[in-house]
Amino acid sequence: MSRKEELSRKADEERQRVRAWLRTFMENNQPKLATKEELWSVARKEFGVSRASFDIGWGMAILDTNREDWYEPMRKRLKPQ
Repeated sequence: MSRKEELSRKADEERQRVRAWLRTFMENNQPKLATKEELWSVARKEFGVSRASFDIGWGMAILDTNREDWYEPMRKRLKPQ
């Protein structure tokens, strides 16, 4: 397998891993509990995925679950006092 094919396979695996992971949050009409940036931070630490793979997986999970509302930013949360 060439280096290019290997990198392509790795990126595809990353996208699929992110897609499956994000679907668990999006399915069954669950409310959005974290921002995209927060989820990206967790995915990066847990799975070691690139930002590009995360973004593509994010879009794929939204399409899979028909949760276009996840494209919208979360409402600002009140900070505890």
